[in-house]
Amino acid sequence: MNSGRHQFRIAFLTVDWNYELVENTLHGLLQYTADHPEVQVCVFDCFGKDLGNDKDRSEYAIFRLPDLSGFDGMLIQSNQIIWQEAREEVERLVTESGIPAVAIGCELEGCTLVHFDNRKAQYAMAEHIIREHGARRLVYLTGNMDNNCPEGQQRLDGFLDACRDNGIHEKAMEIIHCTWRTGDGVNVARRWIRDKEPLPDAFICANDEMALGLMETLQENGIRIPRDVLVCGFDNLTSAELSSPRLSTVHTDHSKMDYFAADVLMSKIRDGINRDRIPFNYELICSESCGCHNAPRRGVIRDLYFQQTRFLRSFYVQQDQMAEDLFEAKDLPDLMQIISKNHTIFGCDDIYLCINEYYFDNYDKSMWPDYAERFDSTMVLYNSGIREQAGKDDMIRFPTTDLLPESLMEKESFLMFYPLHYNTYSIGYIVLNGICTAAKLNLHENILNFLEIAIENVRKKSLLHNLNDTLDDLYIHDALTGLFNRFGLGRFGQQRFDDLLASEGVVQVLFIDMDDMKSINDRYGHEAGDMALKASARLLQRTCSPDAFIMRYGGDEFIIIDTGRIRRLDKMILEAADEYNRTSGMPFSLGFSVGVMRTDSQERLPMDDCIREADSRMYKIKQKRKAGR
Repeated sequence: MNSGRHQFRIAFLTVDWNYELVENTLHGLLQYTADHPEVQVCVFDCFGKDLGNDKDRSEYAIFRLPDLSGFDGMLIQSNQIIWQEAREEVERLVTESGIPAVAIGCELEGCTLVHFDNRKAQYAMAEHIIREHGARRLVYLTGNMDNNCPEGQQRLDGFLDACRDNGIHEKAMEIIHCTWRTGDGVNVARRWIRDKEPLPDAFICANDEMALGLMETLQENGIRIPRDVLVCGFDNLTSAELSSPRLSTVHTDHSKMDYFAADVLMSKIRDGINRDRIPFNYELICSESCGCHNAPRRGVIRDLYFQQTRFLRSFYVQQDQMAEDLFEAKDLPDLMQIISKNHTIFGCDDIYLCINEYYFDNYDKSMWPDYAERFDSTMVLYNSGIREQAGKDDMIRFPTTDLLPESLMEKESFLMFYPLHYNTYSIGYIVLNGICTAAKLNLHENILNFLEIAIENVRKKSLLHNLNDTLDDLYIHDALTGLFNRFGLGRFGQQRFDDLLASEGVVQVLFIDMDDMKSINDRYGHEAGDMALKASARLLQRTCSPDAFIMRYGGDEFIIIDTGRIRRLDKMILEAADEYNRTSGMPFSLGFSVGVMRTDSQERLPMDDCIREADSRMYKIKQKRKAGR
């Protein structure tokens, strides 16, 4: 059982493919948490369909996010989970967790069912079309019948029952198998128009989406509704009320039904009350599309029009601003801050962007673990409200099983979790502490898709930037010693030279040649020669000032540009070489010939002239040393 001010924690699983029904549902649960402050609801939502492709599978991963052992009960909007594999996985989660569970809409193993009678409701609508309007030749568009979701079959059975009980012969009806989508209705209408078939008396559709697609396409081709053909749907979407003519349909108050389902679940949790099936009410909306005179409420239409117009105007302004900001994001921390700043587009007080730790820390996918399609065990969160916990970067890492840091989980009564992914690999998830206002118009899916693309673009941009930095580093540095090479001289050597003249008034340039390098290679091999070069580079770095410019000029030659305030730097280098030879234990000894050239701000000799003069002085020292042997 959950601790803290929320005595009970409920997980709610749903799929947002029919956004208006889900949005109504969510408002019912949000109201439940307002009326029952001891209850916290965590919604795990996604935009999965029933296609079974990679994108769908990545969406349904959100059901695996919660550790259900930390919850007191589960609510599952099972009639929205239309992909069979996802539904089977949810049943497995119910069984494995052992916590009380309530399914809404259609049966799931191990769950109490709260539902309205689809069969009876479809029967009532079909019987109304037959008896009240005299329809005898009927075409029925089914829902998806291939995924074992019972709603489609139940509604078809209700239609067939009504036809049988009212004397409709099988030859007078046609069943067209569809998949709930608007495009199914469009395709059926186009078929009738293309084939010039006689119109039936009525098209009865298993949901509003198909009915609206069918009705609009028929009207575009001059077919009058209801004069030429009757049309009815099922679900009573807002678009059904706004359609012209107003669509006849079946209505259930999903907000109230899910509020009721939460009450049923709490009875199971608190009192152990367990019932198998609990029915909920429905009503017929018999309106213009079937020839009834129940016209749409004009005041409602006007209010909805102005509400949507105002909302869309504000939404697109915010979306354009967020897009502009995201385009400028330098890296993931910057992007996470931008999302927090633009949280109002979601219509929530707070938004929590949780990124998989492996994704956040490693831009290169080759560094990711094998389970990159799933959520990582640790999340990285940015939120301006957790600065005291996160530190100056506003970042906090927490176990994924916690869903959010404990202090945030405790303060929220209602949380919505959406998956973030790109192709098949998981980015993390986003959490809202309210219902996204864009959900009613199905625009929140667009926002999240846009966010996923923006995050991935920042990752790729950052990876490219890192690769360019690496290439740039390789371009200006010597691969063996790590010192600057000749390309680095023009970019950084000249800058150091000029800075020292400006700040200190004097600069020195040393040209160094390793003594007896050929004999080291001949006696001990080129591997030993490479070791001698690397040892020389480290010796020079230790001896010079921290800001000195040091480069490998050629095979065994080095150039140093350093502050002129260090007197006898050449002597310090030779003494360091003697110390190395005494203590290194290496078979070879290091020796250097060093030429030094100084210039000051009054003389201001060019850097190239100083290098040439230092080289000349080094050569004279080397020649003098050879002559003395």
